[in-house]
Amino acid sequence: MTVYKVSVVVTKSDHPGAIVNLKEAPEVGKTIELGDNEFVITEVLELMPPRGEFHFLHVTCVPKELHE
Repeated sequence: MTVYKVSVVVTKSDHPGAIVNLKEAPEVGKTIELGDNEFVITEVLELMPPRGEFHFLHVTCVPKELHE
């Protein structure tokens, strides 16, 4: 089973971001939930090559209500 270990940075907000494990690869334009908050992904970067079933990614996102 593939696991995406994702570092999340939130812009335009005071949300601290997070490091999360996802079952599906994040994509620009899709949403991600952190606690009770929903964010739109604006950027996805690979941090390092996959190791086995683990993929290491970084995403930047904005609060859904601020997404243009």
